Amino acid sequence: MIRVGMHLAAEIRSYERAATAMQRVLGHGFSAKTIERLVGQVGAELRQQQESASSGQEVVVPKLAVVSCDGGRIHTREAGHGPGVFAAQWRETKNASFERMLPGEASLTDPCPELPETFRHVEKVASLAESAALATVEEGVAQQAPERPVYKAPKRLLRTCLSSLAKSRKFGQQMQREAARRRFFAAGQGVFIGDGLPWNWSIWQEHFPTFTPILDFIHAVQYLFSAAKAWEASDPERWSRYLRLAEACWQGRAAEVIEQLHAELRARGLGPEDEVEEDSPHEPLVAAARYLQNNLTRLDYPRYRSAGLPITSAPMESLVKQINLRVKGTEMFWNDPTGAEPILQLRAASLSEDDRLDHYLRQRPGSPFTRRAPLQTAA
Repeated sequence: MIRVGMHLAAEIRSYERAATAMQRVLGHGFSAKTIERLVGQVGAELRQQQESASSGQEVVVPKLAVVSCDGGRIHTREAGHGPGVFAAQWRETKNASFERMLPGEASLTDPCPELPETFRHVEKVASLAESAALATVEEGVAQQAPERPVYKAPKRLLRTCLSSLAKSRKFGQQMQREAARRRFFAAGQGVFIGDGLPWNWSIWQEHFPTFTPILDFIHAVQYLFSAAKAWEASDPERWSRYLRLAEACWQGRAAEVIEQLHAELRARGLGPEDEVEEDSPHEPLVAAARYLQNNLTRLDYPRYRSAGLPITSAPMESLVKQINLRVKGTEMFWNDPTGAEPILQLRAASLSEDDRLDHYLRQRPGSPFTRRAPLQTAA
């Protein structure tokens, strides 16, 4: 019963719906309040289990171990005030993905030297950049280019994940323990991939310094597209500028892009270190120059592709969305931290592909699947 209730609570968007599903499928079950209480208990136990050196499951040493992390959002309220929402606030969640992968085929030269069609399609790029499309650029322009090689990214074999309200320092320790449990430090190759958030790279530097650091190419595209829109006066010129900038970064020529951005800023009477207002027409150029400069050592995409390594954190972005699907929504508030932390733990365990949630629930004391210790007879 508890096992069923926890699986439903991890997947269904409210405890009330989970209770209804139990009643309809099993003909009996728990109340919403009981499910909420059990989630609090199991979530806390899962958090405690992370402190242990082993999960008790067999683990295969990866040929390629890929670690990534990113932030999310959860709406919380202060507990202990009865019904209603008191002191509501958005809290940042820390989320991490651990992928055992089969590397792509290594080669002496870049297997995909030209910018792929995905990043040449105006509507697709605007969507990636979460920006308005360039209205006067004909849709057919992006489709007329000759066929280009497609980079065959590494294949994921198994993923586990973490999610927590912990601060970055503590979360980095959690990530290190999970990576050790998954035997990632014994892998043939290790990769740490993420966006430009400083805490991502603090965790890499402290806990994963032997892993190859890679900046997610999609985040670079977002900055370049915004910079191109601020750079030029007409949509065709903006699109042309974006394509030149994006291809240069794709080909490992990020230093050239930075110099071009600096030159444009100088022509506008600005330096790369100058502060500008967020609504300034120059801000996207300043932001792109700083972003690329700060991550320059993580932008060698031709080398990564030649080694058969991943170059985007799209799976990490997808994971954050999957976690948010359960914990984030209109009028969805979680007691902080007694409600928020357990549901994050439960959701992450449910999304892990090693069946860790089911494994834990089957081994949990009181489970019908757990062998009871024999009674001791007094001498």
